[in-house]
Amino acid sequence: MPKIGNLLRKLKDRPLYIVLIFIAIYTLYSSVCAILRYYGLYYGAFDMGIYMQSLWTTLHSDSIFHTSLWEGSRFAHHFEPILFFILPLYALFPRAETLLVLQSLVLALGAIPVYWIARDELGKKAGVTFAGLYLLYPALHGINQDEFHGSALAIPFLLFCFYMFKNKRYKWGMVFAVLAMMCKENVPLVVIFMGLYWLWEERDKVKIYLRKRIFPREQGIIFPACLILIGTVWLSLAVFVIIPHFNPEGTHPLLYRYETPFQNLIVDPDIKISYLFCLFAPLLFTPLLHPPTLLIGLPIFAQNLLTDNRDMYHIWSQHSALLIPWLFIASIYGVKRLPAIKNKLIRSVYFQRLPSGKLFPLMIAVSLSMTLIMGFVIGPLAGRGLNLTTMPRELPEMASHHRTLQEAIELIDGPVYAQDSLFPFVCHRLDAYYTLGDTDFFEGYRRTEPGEITPWSDEVKERGFDYILMDKTRHAPIMGYRPGNEYMMKAIDEESKRKIESEYGLYAEGNGIYLYKKGYQGEPILLD
Repeated sequence: MPKIGNLLRKLKDRPLYIVLIFIAIYTLYSSVCAILRYYGLYYGAFDMGIYMQSLWTTLHSDSIFHTSLWEGSRFAHHFEPILFFILPLYALFPRAETLLVLQSLVLALGAIPVYWIARDELGKKAGVTFAGLYLLYPALHGINQDEFHGSALAIPFLLFCFYMFKNKRYKWGMVFAVLAMMCKENVPLVVIFMGLYWLWEERDKVKIYLRKRIFPREQGIIFPACLILIGTVWLSLAVFVIIPHFNPEGTHPLLYRYETPFQNLIVDPDIKISYLFCLFAPLLFTPLLHPPTLLIGLPIFAQNLLTDNRDMYHIWSQHSALLIPWLFIASIYGVKRLPAIKNKLIRSVYFQRLPSGKLFPLMIAVSLSMTLIMGFVIGPLAGRGLNLTTMPRELPEMASHHRTLQEAIELIDGPVYAQDSLFPFVCHRLDAYYTLGDTDFFEGYRRTEPGEITPWSDEVKERGFDYILMDKTRHAPIMGYRPGNEYMMKAIDEESKRKIESEYGLYAEGNGIYLYKKGYQGEPILLD
């Protein structure tokens, strides 16, 4: 017991150690959950398979982040040069687990700058509290469990960048800004707005220089201006030069989402309101108390709300990643500002109706509750998911299903077409394909003759494929329902099966796994 007491006293004197313990727990928990979801077939071609194939083809071919899903480079849709830094690690450990553990660790490290910023503004206890809130934040868990994405890696870089600028360590701030922009082509939007924020903080000096019409020499003005300049150049090159260069259409393929922005704004108002509620509620809406820092995320709020693509406005996808830094920083400054607020309505909410000293405990309780609810809805506790009563049965079932899948994959020695949830397991090859869109097998193909299967893309049509890999399991062995498993269900009914077998024969089957081979006429191999 004395040893435990000494340890607790040391932790009290060194609160950063507590944060590091939180980081270790979060990294372990999130990594295990993500890996279980992967082996439970809850991940698919978009985007787990795309990243894995892009990295593998760069290491084993003369292409740059090639993926067969987009008939070209990963850069044809998104500019993410941070992937070059991941390549050496993936060369050593070419597995999905590498990306999933890396993402969990990098996201967890964002707790350090959150702690530092809150400590400087509110004290050490508040610093530890906000670090814990960050690691409990439901949207962070949603991002981490939504496969792997480059944009997620930008979160700690942006937080470190803000902290460095706050403490006038501008050169380090610029380094983190560049690292953040390397994560995705839209990150420069918030880098530009961060530069505007720091110029706003120095607005009195800026006015003096403008009035005197002289060039500023103070670093507090020069470096924020550099953020704006570099961010603008980076954004322009990425969106209008680099991505169009790699894309066969010669343009950024996702700009169409914003052709009617004001019309899109009123689409799904209930879902968008609930999305905003889920972002702000865990922090008790305190980010609204400091608009200047919250407005750094304005272009991302616009990006997510001015579209009718539902993937953009829910908290269990990667699209909220670039909002999290500003929500937490605004919350920290908002809490600091609370005692000085004179607005009667705000004071009545945060002081009269909220018991003294209960703000942080309530924030923790709300974040923890929402995180647990998310876990039951979409996370590791979802569906037939992992819990103390089902773990002994579910894990062996998942292992058995995966062994069968690996047996089928070992039989493949040529181009293969795989369904969504199976693509990440066959993507370490140039000739692995998956049809675009949430359609069933035949809707993803053009058919010139009854029973003839013609690939949707010219590349696949030219190269063809020798195998079709499907999984009849409508529910993943663990972690709940995977919608992607439904895409090819019609390929297994009798009518569709006859169409497939006019060109492909059933080569192997077992445990819900079906492997078809072109021109095969023998008896199917029975998989264990």
